[in-house]
Amino acid sequence: MKRNKKSIAKQRLLSLSHKVHLTNIRGLHSNIVAVHYHLETEKPALLFFSETQIRRPSDVSYLSYPGFTLENNFKPCAGVYIYARDDICYRRLRNLEDSRFSTLWALVDTGLDKIIYACVYRSHSGDQETTGLTQHLSEAADAAQLRYPSAQLVLLGDFNAHHQEWLFPFQCTDHAGREMRKLALALNLTQLVQGATRVPDVDSHTPNCLDLLLTKDPDRYSVSISLHLPKGDRCPTTVW
Repeated sequence: MKRNKKSIAKQRLLSLSHKVHLTNIRGLHSNIVAVHYHLETEKPALLFFSETQIRRPSDVSYLSYPGFTLENNFKPCAGVYIYARDDICYRRLRNLEDSRFSTLWALVDTGLDKIIYACVYRSHSGDQETTGLTQHLSEAADAAQLRYPSAQLVLLGDFNAHHQEWLFPFQCTDHAGREMRKLALALNLTQLVQGATRVPDVDSHTPNCLDLLLTKDPDRYSVSISLHLPKGDRCPTTVW
C-alpha cells in the first residue's frame, strides 16, 4: 500500500532526528556549559531559547557548538536564540521580525514538508506592549502564510500569559492571556503544552506553565516536558 505524502512527513517528524526542544534559559551566558552538554547529548534538530539576556557581544564564538548553526535576536533583558543542527535545512525569515520584540522566525524544509517556526519571548511588560506584540505576530503570521501557503505554522516560546482555558494550573486570566488566546483563535491555532514548565526556585512560588506551543495541526505533534537545565527554572519542552 502506498503511503501519501502527509503520512510520510508525519512519520519523519516523529523520528528522533527531528526532535525540537524549547526552554526559557533565563540567561544564556551563565548556562552555556549546560547548553553545550544538552546539545552534545540530546542532539535536537532545533533548540529554541527564550530570555537569553545577552547584549550583542563583539565575539559570539563562545556561544557556538560544533554541528550546530546559531541564529539570535540579542536583547539585554529578553532575547531569543536558536541552535539549528547542521543537517537541518532552514532559512531565517528576517523580513517577518520587528526590532521592538523578541521574536525569531525560521522556515524549516524537511524535504517532504515545510514548517514555519516563530520563537517568542514576552517580558513582563505593560498591556500596550503586549497588544503590540500580538498585532505583530498576527500580521507576520498572515504574511508568512501568504508567502508559504503550504507550510505549517508553529508559534512557541515563553509568552508569560495566563489563561484559564489553557495553562496549568492557572484559574485566572490576565490581559496577556486574553490577547494570546484571541491570537490563537484568529489564526486557528491549538495550544499543546499541558503541564507545568516552570519549576520555581522560590519557596513561596508554585509550578506553572508559561511556555506555549501553538499549531494549526495538533495531531501531527507530540509534546513532552523534561527536567530543567542547571541554573534555570524551566523544564525543556520536547516536540516531535
